[in-house]
Amino acid sequence: MSAIAFCHIPSFSRHNKSWQLHAGSKHGNVVTSKTGGGVVRWRDDGYHGVVIDPASLPSCADVFASQLQSSLALWRSEGKKGEGFSYRDAEDGYVMLTYWIPDEPCSLPCGPSHQIGIATFVLNLNNQVLVVKEKWSCSCSGVWKLPTGFIDKSEELFSGAVREVKEETGIDTEFMELVAFRHVHRVAFEKSDLLFVCMLKPLSLEIQIDENEIEDAKWISVDELLSQQFYKEDEMLKRVMEICMAANDKKYSGFEAHRVVSKFDGKMSYLYYKDITN
Repeated sequence: MSAIAFCHIPSFSRHNKSWQLHAGSKHGNVVTSKTGGGVVRWRDDGYHGVVIDPASLPSCADVFASQLQSSLALWRSEGKKGEGFSYRDAEDGYVMLTYWIPDEPCSLPCGPSHQIGIATFVLNLNNQVLVVKEKWSCSCSGVWKLPTGFIDKSEELFSGAVREVKEETGIDTEFMELVAFRHVHRVAFEKSDLLFVCMLKPLSLEIQIDENEIEDAKWISVDELLSQQFYKEDEMLKRVMEICMAANDKKYSGFEAHRVVSKFDGKMSYLYYKDITN
């Protein structure tokens, strides 16, 4: 990849001339650190790009602006052309700006583009499935449905599934397998959406709902769930239930979570796959 620069800017006040900059590359390993009298301290990011060191930045906005201009001139003199920062994404406490240095079309990946959700299928020994009614107005208001929710930041899929069921219904569960997922675009906040369907084993049966989360919850038969007009008219939901029941009857195998470490980043993570050793 050509030269790039990533910048996180939590706050800037023209009144007190204070400027705080956090910088970091989301690609590659840092190779070296470099500095100069009139330029900002920076380092290579492993992809012919630069990462600004936030700890060395001046507190004065005017000084920082001067150093940044000198730095850009230096990078251009080394054959890295182009100019202009663009907003990439923002969260509480920071805004990220990216700067594409070469004078060519930008090939940086876009900012966060997806939200990740889970749907949970929990079946007890009486072949009853755990369902909820949403508290808030939505397309499925008044419908008994599988518990769903969003994954928290840095949360594993299986942990999020177990947590959501516990929070909404009070039922303790154990993750069994991931049986399907849906990918759709331009939904909430114009973002894409990934919904992972997880099978969970109930470890308790007594329902205690969170009235701030849902209107009601109960155990019902699969036939009663599917007899609702909403399910009769929704091809995806019918297919999800077919897959879950087939998995429960051992006629379909989903993905289990396996701990692995990759040399790409050296971190422990979970790879979801069907165990090929059994």
